[in-house]
Amino acid sequence: MPTREKKLMFGAAFLTSVLSFVIICVVLGTQRWISSTIYFSQSNSSTSVTIIYGLFSGTCASKIDAGVQFSGGSFQVAELVNSSRKGINVTIIVLLVLSLLSSLLSSGFTFTNAVSNPYQTFLGPIGVYTWNAIGG
Repeated sequence: MPTREKKLMFGAAFLTSVLSFVIICVVLGTQRWISSTIYFSQSNSSTSVTIIYGLFSGTCASKIDAGVQFSGGSFQVAELVNSSRKGINVTIIVLLVLSLLSSLLSSGFTFTNAVSNPYQTFLGPIGVYTWNAIGG
């Protein structure tokens, strides 16, 4: 049976891995990654433009003076078909999926190590550094 100190250490690592898994799931599932509001003010009018970016698409809306709002509709952040930026989006998605799998694997190993003795590593001591580097 592992000592109390080791249980607490691996338990904290397990909770951190689960938390990172949840955060990555939220990042992949949300449609609003970035939100920005820009204010323009002149002597006789003021305008605010709200832009919301997602992974593939975004929306833009503007509000002029005393509450008149114009919905600008949606736009494509980056098209995946015949686009020069296709590689960037594919790379982002691949890295997010790899970090999702890495955090899931890390949480499994840390939970196993929290309740078992001897401690299990994947690929020996080098594996500990490898999985922590990938998770980071």
